Amino acid sequence: MPDKPLAYFITFTTYGTWLHGDPRNSIIRRGGKTEVMESNPQLYRHEQRHLKFPPVKLDSRHQILVREAILNLCTVRQWHLFALHVRSSHVHVVIRADCEINLVMDNLKRWSTRKLRENGFHGEKVWTMGGSKKYVFREEKLREKIHYVIYEQGTIMAYYMDERFRE
Repeated sequence: MPDKPLAYFITFTTYGTWLHGDPRNSIIRRGGKTEVMESNPQLYRHEQRHLKFPPVKLDSRHQILVREAILNLCTVRQWHLFALHVRSSHVHVVIRADCEINLVMDNLKRWSTRKLRENGFHGEKVWTMGGSKKYVFREEKLREKIHYVIYEQGTIMAYYMDERFRE
């Protein structure tokens, strides 16, 4: 396995839309490891009651703004974007960048938030803290992640896909 990843597979969610105990399951970090947390209706209701701001759902206009921000960021930083899918409650990105994965995610969120604010989005919070960050080392895994991002998310919303990987 190469020591340098071919790409990063990054997912982050909008604020308040995927809480611990969620019926779709959720992820929890314990002792430096991530674990799947099964659905827990009681915990889910507790998390809902303790949100500081209303949950954020991106409408089609907001999704396009986030897509534009990420495309801009990739152009400016000269990062290679393989696939991007902006959903109403989360964003999936398959990207190659010349810097650390945490910095990539932070920039994706920061540039998206700025673009939303410049265009009238006034919610207090846009994204949840953190997100999913995975390294992709093999070509077949890269193709799997691209396929997942574009074709396995339900109705295609605001997206981008490197033409070399189009099916």
